[in-house]
This record gives sequence, C-alpha cells and structure tokens, in this order.
Amino acid sequence: MRKFSVILFVMISLTAWSFPGLSHAGKIKGTVQVRGLRSPENILIYLQQAAPVTIGFSGTKFTMDQRNLAFFPHVLPIPAGATVHFPNNDQVAHNVFSLSGTKKFNLGSYRPGEDRTVIFDRPGMVEVRCDVHAEMAAYVLVMKNPYFALTDEKGSFEIPDIKYFKRYHSGAMPDLAPGEYVINTWHEKVKNVRKTIQIQMKGEETVQLNLNRGIPGALYK
Repeated sequence: MRKFSVILFVMISLTAWSFPGLSHAGKIKGTVQVRGLRSPENILIYLQQAAPVTIGFSGTKFTMDQRNLAFFPHVLPIPAGATVHFPNNDQVAHNVFSLSGTKKFNLGSYRPGEDRTVIFDRPGMVEVRCDVHAEMAAYVLVMKNPYFALTDEKGSFEIPDIKYFKRYHSGAMPDLAPGEYVINTWHEKVKNVRKTIQIQMKGEETVQLNLNRGIPGALYK
C-alpha cells in the first residue's frame, strides 16, 4: 500500500490514510466567528500536516445528492482516492460537471433515478456545478489526512470529528499525537486563516478563530 508522510502525499489504492504508528493523545475543540457571513456553518477546519494514523475507507459510500435543484450536502470532505456518487433524486435531468484543476469531469445529462460516480484521486478543492441549472453549486474537499472538521450551525468544531467518522467509518479514530500543529480554514466565501497550536499529552486544546468574508485561497498549496 502506498503511503504519505508529513513531507509527501501519494494516493493510497484502497482509499486509506496510512502512517507508521505513534502515540496519540489530544483533541482540538473550538468555535468560529465570521464577519460578513450569515452563518458560521460548513467552514472546513483542518490540519495541513498531521500525526500518523491508519484508517481504511475502501467500503465507504460517499454521496452528493441532487434534490430540489440543489446539491446535498453543500460541502463534502472525503479522503483522496474516494469514489463519490451523484444520484439524481430530483424531478428533472441534471448534468454534473467540474472545471476545477484538482478534478475535471463531466457526467453528461442523466435522468431522475439515475446515479453516476467520480473517483477523486488528488487532494484539493473541487467545485461541482450543473450545466443545466446555473444556480446549483457544491464543493468536494479532497483531504490529505483525516484530521479535519466542518463547523456546525453555531460555528463549533472538534478534531478529530467523531460524528464524521461514526457516519463513514466503523473503526475508532485516534486522537492527535502531542506536538505543534497548524490549523487551516476554508470556505468558499471566507478568507483563509492559519493558526499554530500546541497539543499536550492527553490534553485538549481550545481555540477561537475569527474570520472575515472574502476570496479564499487554495485548500493545499
């Protein structure tokens, strides 16, 4: 199985995050406040580099649904190498596509009740659109490691995101190893923020992130 470290990422054939074993000890909890945005929900909080862990997602089904002329969910974080289903559960035909450099694709027009899939094999942001309905937009965020979270309606988050892993993975999610980490943020209408934090042995680090509306940077540089 191919591996990635904090220096270099290579896609793993069975859609797993894999590293040599290290002791894991801490969590990151926090809240986000945003100026100029109606809601602090669906902001991605993630670590550019993370502690070693092995998690398999080979049997996981990731889905971005189409209902009522919209994509659900609006933001979908996934591990690199994952397959995403795009079922059409609407009343009309759709044509799902992306022109993003991370993953360009065009699924063509397909009718209600049909399903098509895309494999996302490179880390980065993928903007998903419908060629028939210009108002439809969503984001697939292809992640290098499993230490990320989406904020809830109150702007709260926790890394590791236990709710995410209970939904998509049956195994346990290890805490972070002690050490220094850099938190990154991403949202399609918010400027990116980076913040360095220190995780202690068996500790929990609490952070407050203050963001501003604006043009975001890349998910990974």
